[in-house]
Amino acid sequence: MIDKSQVVFGIRAVIEAIESGKQVDKVLMKKDLGGELARELLSVTREYNVPVQRVPVERINKVTRKNHQGVIAFMAAVDYYHVDDIVPALYDEGINPLVVVLDGVTDVRNFGAIARTCECAGVNCIVIPERNSVSVNADA
Repeated sequence: MIDKSQVVFGIRAVIEAIESGKQVDKVLMKKDLGGELARELLSVTREYNVPVQRVPVERINKVTRKNHQGVIAFMAAVDYYHVDDIVPALYDEGINPLVVVLDGVTDVRNFGAIARTCECAGVNCIVIPERNSVSVNADA
């Protein structure tokens, strides 16, 4: 089940969400979408390293029937930080960080179980790759 509060739809709205610094998991874009705004969106997603999937419009319609203009973005359920930023920040706070590094975990329920175990064990952060990894969402 998709949490509709974490979905932004419409080309301009998605561009603005990305450029404002909101963390976006991925963008679904209608396969044959073209035009100046579509090119601008692709440029922005490349600049901010946001994954884009070209999909049939029917897939987008399953998420929302509103005027999506062929584009929807799934907002991140959690805030992501680069490991080079978070670990020094923890040391600065006087915390010896306990970090769990995951690679190749693609099942959201497995990730959820790992995350809950990490919470109980006092882990400060979980590191996951930007690509080919689980998308953190409410199912986790």
